[in-house]
Amino acid sequence: MNEMIGQQLDAMGLSFDLPDDERVEEATVHLVTGREGHGREVHRPIRLPRQEPGSTPVPHPVERRIVTVVAEGQEISSEQRERVKAWLQANGIDPRRVALGAITVECTLHGDQPGRQVIGFTEYYETPDGQREMNWKTQDGALTLQRWVVQQVPIEPDPAWKGWSKWHAEVAAKRAELERQVGDDD
Repeated sequence: MNEMIGQQLDAMGLSFDLPDDERVEEATVHLVTGREGHGREVHRPIRLPRQEPGSTPVPHPVERRIVTVVAEGQEISSEQRERVKAWLQANGIDPRRVALGAITVECTLHGDQPGRQVIGFTEYYETPDGQREMNWKTQDGALTLQRWVVQQVPIEPDPAWKGWSKWHAEVAAKRAELERQVGDDD
């Protein structure tokens, strides 16, 4: 017989009256099983909702955000380069050690609570005397490493960029077109 624990608890007459505006947030069941003539077995407590890793129901409210400050291969103006350099320096990063490539800011949000924000970039490895070390394996340039630094100072949006209004207009136009197509199908 394969009964669920809940069915067995119901059969034992377990009941608890709650006011209408309350609900059970957590329950712990101490399970003791046995067979006639074979003794009893005390199991470890079952706690619901489970607090073990991997037991959180899906969708789990953790969101990972990656903001691209500079994309791989992106060309930026001299004004933008100066803004990024000033921001890197404000976060304790020597801009001359940052290799060409993507620069990102990443964080994890737990519900609506942001976690630590880190700046990700590729950095040239330098010897103690400040010289860039050759990548002896590939022999195609300086040795680099991925580096992550906790962001202390956020980067401000580019004041010269006027792209959001255009983007919002394009999204609104696409939405209107989809609504029109749905209306035509009816």
